[in-house]
Amino acid sequence: MQTLPPPQRLEILDKANALITELEGGELTAAELAGRLDEPVSSIYRLIRTLLRLDWVMHGSVRGTYRLGLRMLAAGSAFFDTLDMRALFSPILMNMRDRTMLTVYLCLPHGLIATCVERLAGRGVRSLDMTLGSTMPLTDGGAPVAILAAMKEREAAEVIRQLEPTPAQLHLLEEKIAGFRKSGFVVTDGDVTRGVAGIATPIFDHHDRVVAGLSVGGLRHDVIGREDLVQMLLTAGQECSKLLGWNSNTVTIESDEAPKES
Repeated sequence: MQTLPPPQRLEILDKANALITELEGGELTAAELAGRLDEPVSSIYRLIRTLLRLDWVMHGSVRGTYRLGLRMLAAGSAFFDTLDMRALFSPILMNMRDRTMLTVYLCLPHGLIATCVERLAGRGVRSLDMTLGSTMPLTDGGAPVAILAAMKEREAAEVIRQLEPTPAQLHLLEEKIAGFRKSGFVVTDGDVTRGVAGIATPIFDHHDRVVAGLSVGGLRHDVIGREDLVQMLLTAGQECSKLLGWNSNTVTIESDEAPKES
């Protein structure tokens, strides 16, 4: 078997990478791939045949289409399984804590609960309700509710059904979810600890799935009514999401107002 010279091997790898990148958006035909990559259809077919043998590409659900192969999907899954979000987001979280001197929390969802995997303590509050390693139902607190609010409606409804909040809790939860859909963040005001408030926003991955919740909290007068804090939080949430490959053109998270005094 003839070995390709290095420049030609690199060119083929570049084309394979470009093709796989296009398929990350969904199934495509060879003709569609050829158009997007500005390559002859015959060249695309030759490349696809090679990628099919490697399990990097597979046939799609519709005849004549192609999708990412099992090996590529497994590699992506393995990457996110081993990804340490706490370490990845650390510079962003520390910057927020240092700029605000408020407490910053990072929570990851698991089933019906969210676990606090990072807590950078600020000033003025020594709350023990959300400590490193502690858990909360997705219907309580700031970051957990932000995760719930960003889920698909049917998925969120099933979580709420299983957690069975009281009528009063359900009413407050529905208000928070409605507020999130309007502004991109969730507000807590004495919900968990009296006199303590917070704002929270979700973090998304490259498939636009919510994978974490980010919140910042402190004494009520340091949080409520601060538009600068809202914008800082939303920017941090977007920066974390982009580190996971999230496309900012997919979801728009922006706010025209800060949490108001009640």
